[in-house]
Amino acid sequence: MDLQKLRILRHAAACGFNLTKAAEAMHTSQPGVSRQIRELEEELGVALFIRSGKRLLGMTEPGREILAIADRVLAEVNNIRSVPDRFRQRESGVLRAVVDVHCHARMPEALAGFHVCYPQVRAVVDCMDSNGAGAALLNDEADMGIAGERLRNIRDLAVFPCFSLSFTAAIPFSMQPATEKRLTLESLAGHPLLTCGEGSEARQQVDNVFAAAGIKPNIVMTAEPSCLIRCAARGMGIAVFCGEVPVQEKGVRLRDAGGIFGSVTFFLALRRGKVLRDFEIQFARCLLPNMDVEMLRRVVMSREVPPYVPGYAI
Repeated sequence: MDLQKLRILRHAAACGFNLTKAAEAMHTSQPGVSRQIRELEEELGVALFIRSGKRLLGMTEPGREILAIADRVLAEVNNIRSVPDRFRQRESGVLRAVVDVHCHARMPEALAGFHVCYPQVRAVVDCMDSNGAGAALLNDEADMGIAGERLRNIRDLAVFPCFSLSFTAAIPFSMQPATEKRLTLESLAGHPLLTCGEGSEARQQVDNVFAAAGIKPNIVMTAEPSCLIRCAARGMGIAVFCGEVPVQEKGVRLRDAGGIFGSVTFFLALRRGKVLRDFEIQFARCLLPNMDVEMLRRVVMSREVPPYVPGYAI
């Protein structure tokens, strides 16, 4: 049986039965994904998905059973591939991490601590949102991910709360909210806003706060935090972003906006069933210094405990 068809089955389920998103996550075409799903159904002689026309609505009962088996098969294939590396590269190798853009300011300290312990390991850090990070972990394109709340919805990931980041407003000195005694949602809404891209947990939180107040903000630009601050310094508008300040820029006043927009929790995620290398455990400890290593191994390897560990405090 073609393992690629099993990977497509898993991605289709992980992406909420949206084949376009599944194709993007696997760097292939949507028609190709559809074709391979049909071929797998023909090979097995059973429908795997509930359909309405060309749309997938969910999985049939046999489809759910086959998906569970496919998850185990693919996890063990990846574990087999990792065994030689674990014995050949105990002190060297490559650590692949996918990190939400809002967490970038937190990474240097963790990476520096990791480098002290494993100077021969090359760290490769890519920027991805929660959906991309989840897909990369499931497809074994990354060893660990640090991203937002949506990671908790992917059942084949072991997920640990890592840290919470509050919102900040970068306000040009020329705009009134820079000097107001109390920053309010209404004062922010009276100016052009620069904020996070659509689809991120941070942007969803911003949108929800404005919607709850019945205010439609004038969002003129979306980008990552360092770009937002630089554009605010040039008078384009007020930047509202989540996370620690990634750059220091003249021309803006930084104000705490956590009282308005709250904070966003980010999570460390690993694929369930993954056999962890020593240096992967060390990087996890750099992010979660109070994490019990045996508990980490047990949760990642177990297929029975919930993938989210609510008892672990940030």
